[in-house]
Amino acid sequence: MARHRERTNGRLWVLPSLLIPIAIAAAAWTSHVASEGDEIAPNVRFAGLDISGLTPRDVAEQVSDREIELLSTPVIIDLGDRRVVLTADEIGYDYLHSETMRAIVSARHGDRPWSEFLAWATTPFEAIEVSDRIALDEEVARQRLAQEDFVLVEPIEPELSNEDASDMYAVPGTDGVGVDVDHLLAVLGKADVADGPVEIVADHLPIAPLLSDEEARARAFELNEMTRDGMLAVVGDNTARLSPGQIRTHLRSEVTDGVMTFSIDVDGLSGELESAFPEPIGEFIPPRLEVVDGEVNVIAEGEPPQVCCSIESVERAAHAFLAGGATHYQLETRTDDDETVVAWADGSQIKEVVAEFTTNHPCCESRVTNIQTIADTLTGVYLIPGQTLSLNEFVGPRTREKGYVAAGAIRSGYMTEEVGGGVSQFVTTIFNAAFYAGLDLDQYQSHSVYFSRYPFGREATLSIPGPDLVMTNNTEYPILIWPSYTDTSITVTFYSTKNVEVAELEQRVSRRGQCRQSAIDRQRTFTDGRIAIDTIVAFYRPGDGIDCNGNPLPNT
Repeated sequence: MARHRERTNGRLWVLPSLLIPIAIAAAAWTSHVASEGDEIAPNVRFAGLDISGLTPRDVAEQVSDREIELLSTPVIIDLGDRRVVLTADEIGYDYLHSETMRAIVSARHGDRPWSEFLAWATTPFEAIEVSDRIALDEEVARQRLAQEDFVLVEPIEPELSNEDASDMYAVPGTDGVGVDVDHLLAVLGKADVADGPVEIVADHLPIAPLLSDEEARARAFELNEMTRDGMLAVVGDNTARLSPGQIRTHLRSEVTDGVMTFSIDVDGLSGELESAFPEPIGEFIPPRLEVVDGEVNVIAEGEPPQVCCSIESVERAAHAFLAGGATHYQLETRTDDDETVVAWADGSQIKEVVAEFTTNHPCCESRVTNIQTIADTLTGVYLIPGQTLSLNEFVGPRTREKGYVAAGAIRSGYMTEEVGGGVSQFVTTIFNAAFYAGLDLDQYQSHSVYFSRYPFGREATLSIPGPDLVMTNNTEYPILIWPSYTDTSITVTFYSTKNVEVAELEQRVSRRGQCRQSAIDRQRTFTDGRIAIDTIVAFYRPGDGIDCNGNPLPNT
């Protein structure tokens, strides 16, 4: 009886000893299940660190630091001739912060009770390393790999030209060289930036032009058809037609996103039009000047002439031409903005006396009235370079209405009296001023009889309808003609900028019967180094109404 009770008491002690560990394990399991989301499970590691027992907030800071670190990982792409170094972030890697946090928080917690229990049961024996969740955004990566630093050789799009040909023709395009983007994406997708820098050797592929050669040839044909009639330009009352070649020379083509567009070099087209309309369309308005005590003053600036063509009207014509053409293109003028012409108009180049000549006469004769009247008419005449002055055209007939009076003159070799007689003294004076200013003396004629008040062989006369005195300003600067007079003299002064030296080389006198001929050589040396020599010729009869043989002339 006593033995039986002893065996029973032993079994009663075994049961509690078994139940206590179970209770402890159950309590631990219950705590593990209950703690999910509040703290990290035991023996869990992340990025090489034990994060057991940390709160999700603490771990989130570590994950953020890890994100910055990994997205800064170098990704090196070897192109052969160079290496492109980017960060993981730049190439399109995305750190999945939320997914990484979920993996950490759920470590040792399974989807099913049994798997979760097994994960918990192995806690003391095996650490769990939670990996970073990283993904490659292929669209971002593809866009980055398509940028120009991954192009080894740019493709050359076909273009249009008409060099060495009358028609437009297509210049074929050329393939470029780039990287095999699909290959790079496949390698990048398998790479793990958590393992450190990623290095890839890129394969090369040809890059075709966006526009085909066939399409370019079609556009060349289109342009040739568009330009086959050239361009009829109208400026004021003037017209000119540019040839197809003149238009095609300034056509330009450009390929954008595989589409070829056309344009016209407006500056080049404007140059063609200026060549087609080389002369001023409007008049040059000279400045108004006056000379006081030898000082030249600008009273009012002039205006350069209108020329072809305003750039705005050329642009409109170019756009209209490319839009389908028109029968003609009306162009507008512009004020000549050439610096030289502007200086001509503002009077700034009238700086100094370049020539001056004086002749004398008795006071108070009727011919003095005519000398001074024609002098007043020519006061302030302004000759720009290249401009020609005809005294007969500028002054016109010498009439009483203009203030001229009757005075001595030579007509048909005989002394006579007519209205305007005596103006030849002014003509001789301005002739000599033009001689020493270096102007071209296009037309002139000496008196038929020599008068001692003039330089022998270097003088000229004037009559209606002829002879005339015609001179051209062949110098680089404008010339202001400024006559002045006293009761006994007439002076003509030319003002300009000195740019020619004049020397009288030699005078040769020969005879033909009783007549004498003078030939005076004039040398003009210009500032650009040019030297010009001309000869001034005068022919004199022996006396009033007598020919070279001493016989009377017919008096007509």
